Amino acid sequence: MKKKNDMLSQEIIKWCFSEGYKIYPVTKDNQTYQVEVSKAHQSALLDDTHTKRTIHQAVRDVYIKLYNKQNNK
Repeated sequence: MKKKNDMLSQEIIKWCFSEGYKIYPVTKDNQTYQVEVSKAHQSALLDDTHTKRTIHQAVRDVYIKLYNKQNNK
């Protein structure tokens, strides 16, 4: 069973969208993937690389991390 804070809820997605965050996978070779986060005119490509199997969890983790960072102040 997953921990509650590991689950990606609609509340987290809604909050990230309303704050203007766009979080998505990018690839150059369809083998390795990275997560890109953009807001307004700024974007950041995260250094960690992932496979097709792990990229979805990585995107999920970024959503949760952004939400927790802003809402646990």
